[in-house]
Amino acid sequence: MRKKFLSGVMFSGLVLGLLTGCGEENPTATVDSFLTAIQKNDFEEAGNFVQGGTESLTTKQEESDKADEELALTMIENISKTYEFKKPEEVSADGDKAVVKAEITSLDMGTVMASTMAEIMPLAFASAFDEESEASDAAFEEMTEKTMMKYMTAEDAALATRTIEFNLEKDDEGNFKIVDDESLTEALFANISQLEDMFNEDSSDIESEDAEDLPEQTSEVLTIVAENKPYDAKPINLTIEEASIKKASNVSEDQQSSINGMYTDEPIGSEFNYFYVKYNAENTSDQDVSFNGISEIVLFSEGKQEKIDIATDWKDFIDYDEAQDPDYYGAVSKSGEVGVVIKTDPAKVEKVRLVIAGPYATESYENLSDDQIVEFEITK
Repeated sequence: MRKKFLSGVMFSGLVLGLLTGCGEENPTATVDSFLTAIQKNDFEEAGNFVQGGTESLTTKQEESDKADEELALTMIENISKTYEFKKPEEVSADGDKAVVKAEITSLDMGTVMASTMAEIMPLAFASAFDEESEASDAAFEEMTEKTMMKYMTAEDAALATRTIEFNLEKDDEGNFKIVDDESLTEALFANISQLEDMFNEDSSDIESEDAEDLPEQTSEVLTIVAENKPYDAKPINLTIEEASIKKASNVSEDQQSSINGMYTDEPIGSEFNYFYVKYNAENTSDQDVSFNGISEIVLFSEGKQEKIDIATDWKDFIDYDEAQDPDYYGAVSKSGEVGVVIKTDPAKVEKVRLVIAGPYATESYENLSDDQIVEFEITK
């Protein structure tokens, strides 16, 4: 689902679906007026020069919502800030059809999305092991949008200059309108086709393989360690909704690579065991508080211990959840998840220790509570 969202952000059907309108009798004038409207961030005016109509608009927006439309408009607004073009020239005209070319310089969306993908995809891989929910999906989507906007608005954001050949057709009233095709997409989103090609290749690879050769990744609960345990870490009320030992199976090579590159000292394969914690943290005060959730996990087995220091060593591969941001501005609550690869044999774990981080004042760094140690005996 999250990869589908990423590809949805990159593809511009929604944006182009918002463009509908009338056009002009002269094909060159139609293109000039369209590009001028985009340059001025006048989206409604730009719609006057694109083929479509309200029926196609309705069809393209059946699966969209207000948030999608707002994102599309924000993208165009940022693109417009650096949008430049040279006077369009007619290439050909044949009855009801024409081709007009124009040299355009604008934000390189291919580079923007490549940078966004590089930052976000490791989180998408990690998400395969969490308890996916509407809330976690929404948090991931919000992070993706913010990351994309960060690269779009960067002072050193790359620009791309290219010559676009627009295809135009006359409507029933004899006005030329720009055809909604790949050229129009490239005129708005420079080099975005590079990312589309990548996704199309990925899809083709998957479709060409036998489904039986692509077993679904699974996450199996081996041991429930704790459920619905409340703790007072003043002014934070913490509830450990689930603490468990799990086994991941049929893990893809991409996901293995992502986890091996950042989240574990010893390489994992297509199967591995991990310790999982899901919790809810609520700031019961109006004070701004910083709280890092679960800072340490220790497994005890046959006189040995395995310690995972989450606070100082980046081992939590579920790192896009709400609680990843430690700042609680006043009386708010957040959901958090932790997933760490473990080496200890799950069948031999006798006890688990969790360390709940002590919260501190966001501005002054004053400790408000000490770290809290909680332990759970594993009954066989």
